[in-house]
Amino acid sequence: MTTPHVVVVGAGISGLTAAYRLSTADAPCRVSLVEASNRLGGKIATTPFGGVMIDEGADAFLARVPDAIDLCRDLGIDTNFISPSSKGAYVVSRGKLRRLPDGLMLGVPTQLRQVVTSGIVSPLGLLRAGLDLVKPNNWDGEDESVGDLITRRMGSEVAERLVDPLVGSISASDTFNLSAQLATPQIAEVARNHRSLIRGLRQLQKEREATNLPLFYGFRGGMSVLVDRLAAELTAVDIRTNSEVNAIEVRPGGGYRLATPSGSIDADAVVIAAPARIAAPLVAPYAAGASQILADVEYASVSLVTMAFRSSDIGNDLDGSGLLVAPDEDMLMTAASFGHRKWPHWTGDNDDRIVMRVSAGRFGDDRAMHLDDDELVESLANELAGLLDIEGPVLEWRVSRWPLSFPQYRPGHSDRIALAESELVATLPGIELTGSSYRGVGIPACIRQGNEAAARIVERFASA
Repeated sequence: MTTPHVVVVGAGISGLTAAYRLSTADAPCRVSLVEASNRLGGKIATTPFGGVMIDEGADAFLARVPDAIDLCRDLGIDTNFISPSSKGAYVVSRGKLRRLPDGLMLGVPTQLRQVVTSGIVSPLGLLRAGLDLVKPNNWDGEDESVGDLITRRMGSEVAERLVDPLVGSISASDTFNLSAQLATPQIAEVARNHRSLIRGLRQLQKEREATNLPLFYGFRGGMSVLVDRLAAELTAVDIRTNSEVNAIEVRPGGGYRLATPSGSIDADAVVIAAPARIAAPLVAPYAAGASQILADVEYASVSLVTMAFRSSDIGNDLDGSGLLVAPDEDMLMTAASFGHRKWPHWTGDNDDRIVMRVSAGRFGDDRAMHLDDDELVESLANELAGLLDIEGPVLEWRVSRWPLSFPQYRPGHSDRIALAESELVATLPGIELTGSSYRGVGIPACIRQGNEAAARIVERFASA
């Protein structure tokens, strides 16, 4: 029997995971990994800044879901984890920098008493939030937006002033158009299974604290430690960078033929680990309905600016991990991470140096993408100076741009993707979709999807 050949299209973390699982499966198969850019890792990138390796994208992953930890354990790098050194954060609300109260879960307060002194939510807003403790659960059974869920349970102020700045900045989204089922699955599950969201989240919080795990893990060398280790394990995989897949054809004798600028590649199965907007035209000739669903997924663009300042030039003590900006503040900045507090090694050996990572851009706000690097840095530095009492110049900066990189999960996204996948099973068997466009963003969610896509293909070959 001929050894089956699988082509993985896209070398982000989902594609790398799928290639790794396929190449190390008990049932042998030949694996090729095809990547349009000149590097592996997708939105994971770590490069030198001030002599220290600092991430240009994600700098950590959730520690309380198993997928990333399990992969790191398999790769032998689970002993290299580090966790953020600082806790607590701020939000810019109604023109002021305000300390976020303790006891929040993705912005949802579990202890209303802690919110009183923050000034973020008005007394009337707190009274409305407290009704969650006595109101019946009136969920109608449909996937709803994060904003609508929180408003339904706790009122609009909590939704707009606490939850939206946090969840919206993570996903670069308007939370009133963001699927709760996919973006905040733990909140959605608690809301569906408990009469009170507050009480349900308190219980979940206690369960998580009992595990004694930190919230996030990272690596001293940045998240590219994971990418580099995965790449080192792919010795049996044919890796082709700078090779874009332009089309996928069904071969008359079975299987597929992928067209690339350097020639065609034949495959028995294909993992499309690329954004839905890229997958859509690839499947369009054979699955028009699925293609349209994929093409309808929208994206936000984000710019991330890493900046260094003298600590002696900053009036604010920066006690915390960073700050968030509520979307109605009319600021270019959406969030800022106090990197020197979060990861102290980022300052190197210079005690008078701090490093911040500042984000700009969310769905519907592409202003940052239309500014050149100098204009972007100047605008964000001015906003930071006003908030944090910075009197000195930016010593060093780096701009990382991520155009059309943050998929927007509208309510009902999971059902639409399931419908597209059903059509692919019927018309293009052996083609799998995986990655952040489909069933969850974040490193663990993408790893999980890569695992699942590889497992389905292995099972397909085993049952053939």
